[in-house]
Amino acid sequence: MPVQGNLSTMSLTEILQWLGTAGKTGILSVERNKVVKQILVREGRVIACASQEPSDMLGHFLVSRGRITEDTLRAALARQATERTHLGMLLVSMGALSEEDLHRHLEDKAQETIFGLFDWEDAEFRYADGETSDANIYAVNMRVEDILLRGAQRWDEIQRIRTIFNDPGIVLRRTSRAPPAEVMRNRMARRILESVDGERTVADILLHAHASEYLVTKLLHKLHVARVVEIACVRQVERKVEAAPEPARAFPAGPLPQPKTPGASAAAVAAPVRTAAGAVVADQEDLEVARKLLNRGDFEAALEILDRAYKSQPGDESLRRLLAEAEAAFVDKAQRHYLPATKVVSLAKSMASMTAEHLSPNEFFLLSRIDNGTWDVRSIIQITPLREIDVLRTLKKMREKGLINLKDPRPDGGA
Repeated sequence: MPVQGNLSTMSLTEILQWLGTAGKTGILSVERNKVVKQILVREGRVIACASQEPSDMLGHFLVSRGRITEDTLRAALARQATERTHLGMLLVSMGALSEEDLHRHLEDKAQETIFGLFDWEDAEFRYADGETSDANIYAVNMRVEDILLRGAQRWDEIQRIRTIFNDPGIVLRRTSRAPPAEVMRNRMARRILESVDGERTVADILLHAHASEYLVTKLLHKLHVARVVEIACVRQVERKVEAAPEPARAFPAGPLPQPKTPGASAAAVAAPVRTAAGAVVADQEDLEVARKLLNRGDFEAALEILDRAYKSQPGDESLRRLLAEAEAAFVDKAQRHYLPATKVVSLAKSMASMTAEHLSPNEFFLLSRIDNGTWDVRSIIQITPLREIDVLRTLKKMREKGLINLKDPRPDGGA
């Protein structure tokens, strides 16, 4: 029988302990901000993982570490659209990576996918028994005990980082101090440091770096402690959709095992266990209104309602299905009418004149890539470390605000 709940009431540590101790074989799915990560276990060992998190995707992962550029990623993805070959092998054939480099980065990426789950203190999880043959699942072989040890170390480090970097609107500026030598030797660290300009927020730097919040803020925290950077101010930025913590979640009948970690509370595991009859579900009136809006083609209005519902009931299956349907419908309509993939995007005014605009991190990132006026919609989506739906919704808003224009590509393939 499937098990589901929220990490605010049953931690990832407790879930993994249960899977390992019980020798489970199945799939653990964890969802936050409409992004799903999966861990596969076989007889209590973690054997594979997958992620929809943009920063976990191979292309963005390699950009974040300075192994390839955004232009190289764009070229490889354009080839992949016609050749249907694994992105990594295309990069090897292009000379951007060696096969040895590729396998090493795939292993690193898989570990970041798994350990990144310890950053998610409030997320929905679902576990179901059974195997999968998904080709997108990357194989690993890790003991739960090893994952828990490294996960605990990471969690402790995150708490230290968040004593300073506790707001995505923090703006950093450089000081006169020289950065440590190891920062300048590391491509990823150097890229993050170069993005500190006294204007970008931490949220802006996250997008620019194509990396996870943990890796970026870990480096920024180190630079802050070394007094290489300092906080200039804090700006208000739009936060991602996040689930509101719920005091209780529904679980199938039957108790989960007690945690084995010394000091862990037995109530933390036992309290949320109850029958499925107590499950929290989305407001049916909201879903009905959203369904009517979808049926008449008003996808944006439907998404606004569903986004609000998702904040409080992200684990409701009917809501998740309707939200996926609405997002797919919006993407299809946007590509056919508002933002065709081949249209070239250009600035409607100079970047300098837009500094006074109240830009979101998504808008700021996209404008910085549109500045050259040569990339089409498809290319912008490919190199942006955001979900496709989020890129399209942001581009549409920017066009309506008069920040960007669309034009046809030149017959010679240029802008």
